[in-house]
Amino acid sequence: MDKTGVTISVIGGIGLGLLLGSEFSKRYLTILGAILVIISMLSTVLICCKGKKPKI
Repeated sequence: MDKTGVTISVIGGIGLGLLLGSEFSKRYLTILGAILVIISMLSTVLICCKGKKPKI
């Protein structure tokens, strides 16, 4: 299994937990969770785009 994919998944999972978790309902932790989710999504898009090479 690819370590990069696992790392992105873990970051996204932690971010989602901080974003939606009721025990972490502090304002800054929620913002941090949202930032981690966005980083995870952008990393996934970059990896997908990197794998596709256009044919010229």
